[in-house]
Amino acid sequence: MINLLLLVRVHPLFWFVVALGIATGYFRELLMLFVIVCCHEFGHAVAAKYFGWRLRKIELLPFGGVAETEEYGNRPYREELIVILAGPFQHLILMALSWIAVGLFPFWTTGDHEVFLFHNSALLFFNLLPLWPLDGGKLLQLATSKFLPFREAQTWALRFSFGFLMIVVLITALSYPIHLQWWVILAFLSVCHYLEWRQQPYGYLRFLLERRLLESQNWGKNVTTHVSSEETVHVALRRLHKNKRTVYKIKETGHLLDEKDVLDHWFKTRKSHVSIGTLAHL
Repeated sequence: MINLLLLVRVHPLFWFVVALGIATGYFRELLMLFVIVCCHEFGHAVAAKYFGWRLRKIELLPFGGVAETEEYGNRPYREELIVILAGPFQHLILMALSWIAVGLFPFWTTGDHEVFLFHNSALLFFNLLPLWPLDGGKLLQLATSKFLPFREAQTWALRFSFGFLMIVVLITALSYPIHLQWWVILAFLSVCHYLEWRQQPYGYLRFLLERRLLESQNWGKNVTTHVSSEETVHVALRRLHKNKRTVYKIKETGHLLDEKDVLDHWFKTRKSHVSIGTLAHL
């Protein structure tokens, strides 16, 4: 637990929201939110540590937090699903504890309980929205990668997330035009989308590197992908599926090429525009 505490970082905008809360006289509620956010993120962190993931940091954000890891899309679906849901699950535990505390501790009043339930429910609902980098956005990307190649899943999940964000922005502009805290959160989410879109190629490169390092991993079911002999290595690598070994089948010749051969070629030569048909005859 001490090691996890050393990984905690606080985003500057978090202090801005804290200042607004204090200025408007909601310090008690702010303290509740801080406890809820910490429990949420430590839920992610403990689950990740249980599966042996490499944790980078636990960052507290204006709307919640993010537990960042050094994993790049090659962990089993079951592990990723549990780590993602471990955060929202903490809200259910906290709400149950609050019900118990009302009858046991005189300092925890019915009013406190109702406020605590409201904040837990609001954060639980908000974090499950299909918006990056919220838990709902991560669930969206995980579900998309179940059916599409990993690189394509990245792009489509982020597009859907951005479209949903624009809908939320429109609703906010029409219904809550002067809600300052909400606009700060939406601005932060917009920046996150922009940065994630820009960093997609780098994230995918890390996915490929980790994929090559884990070449002995038993991915289970193979995926046979039919490709033209003229297709480049660059395009072929974008067809890799998460947690499934890809086998390329050349349409013209029927020749089979394992993903390991394509990855080895790219990392050793960095010649991404060589045709996959050429590799099949090496």
